[in-house]
Order: sequence, then C-alpha cells, then structure tokens
Amino acid sequence: MSSEGIELRGVVKSFGEESVLRGVNLSVRKGETLAVLGVSGAGKTTLLRIIAGLDVPEEGEVFVGGRVVTRGPDLLVPPRERQVGFIFQNLGLWQHMSVEEHLRFVFNLRRIKDPEDKIREILEFFGLWKHRKKRPHQLSGGEKQRLAFARAMAQQVKFLLLDEPLSNLDLPRKKQLREELLRIKARRDVTLLYVTHDPLDVRIISHRVAVLHQGRIIQEGTWEELLRSPVHPIVEELLNP
Repeated sequence: MSSEGIELRGVVKSFGEESVLRGVNLSVRKGETLAVLGVSGAGKTTLLRIIAGLDVPEEGEVFVGGRVVTRGPDLLVPPRERQVGFIFQNLGLWQHMSVEEHLRFVFNLRRIKDPEDKIREILEFFGLWKHRKKRPHQLSGGEKQRLAFARAMAQQVKFLLLDEPLSNLDLPRKKQLREELLRIKARRDVTLLYVTHDPLDVRIISHRVAVLHQGRIIQEGTWEELLRSPVHPIVEELLNP
C-alpha cells in the first residue's frame, strides 16, 4: 500500500536507444519538500513528467495520494485527475492572456462561480494584483515566476512539481522566489517535489534530497546526511560545486 504522498516503483523510461530512467524507486512523504538533485541530462525532468502523466514509462508504477496513477504503459490516469500541478522550466504561461485571465481560466475549468474574490486574494498574496491587466511579455522574470505559482495555487492541487523553478534568475530574485515557496508551504498543505542542480536551493528549501545519477536514485537523505556521508563522488560534487 502506497503512502498519501508520491511514490515511484521500478520506473523505466527510454527515448529510442537512450535509457533515461533505469528502475527508479522514490518516495515523497505527504507534506514534505523533496529536491531531486542531478546534473543536466540526468533524467530529472522526465521523472517529473512521468509523475504528472505527461510521459509514459515502459515499466514501473506511480502512486499519487495513495492511488496508482501509472502502471507501465497499461494504466495512465489523465493529468487533470491527478491533483498535480506542474511548473515547467519555461513556465508555460499563456501569452495571449492577462495575469488575471490565467487564474480565471483555471477557475472556469474547475467550474467555480464568481471567482473574482479568489482571484484577487491569490494575486494579492503574490504581489501581482497591480499587474492583473498585464500579459506575460510585460512582466519581469520574477513576476512571471510568481504568476506560474499563482496559477498552480488556483488549481488547488495537493502536489506541486517544479522543474528548475529558480533557474535563470539573478540572486535577489532567487531569494524572493525561495521565500515565495516557503510561503506557499506555510499557507497550503501541499507536497513539493522539485528538480534542481543548485545545492543552495536544496539546503534552504527542502526537507530531503534525492540524487539522480545515470538513471537511478543513488542516495537519499537530508542535506547534512548526504554531505557527511556521500556514497558516490557525484554526490559530493553536486553538493560542493
């Protein structure tokens, strides 16, 4: 029986001749923040896409919230039924929609009537109310990131997957977005799984870290545990770039 968090059992994924995930086993406890640390090309994004239901593994099972949502290629619960939000590295914002229209679209999908108060509450929470009429190309990098977070909150998901959420930001904006993530955790009972190659993000935000290397999770634990007893040279290299 799986936990109420996220669990992967023996997940295998290849693209043509390239084997990306080689029997990945991973558990994310309900309510925790787990970082997946690895070099570029390690399979981190593919791991998230399989959890979200956007990619299909050749083998293995994925559990979300205590139920199986993927079983190899034979069972695939649609992404919209997984209660999983996904913030892509490129954010995936809709360029033809204003800030407030992003949220209104989500509430319409959820069939929420008269969502205006909820839209204002979320946008004020993220400091975007004054930008509500702007479109993504009129926002700064940090504002775009906050809009992606706001849209995910409007979905009222229980699980939030983040693909390099703080990449391509300068240090002040990174600090601000780290604080935003911590605020989301404080406000919502949400389980966070995010991939990164930045050890500082791991140390500040996560409860635990899993190192993905050559298609497998080679070590899991707290930042301190991995730093104290790395099982492979790549672990030490990732924690001390």
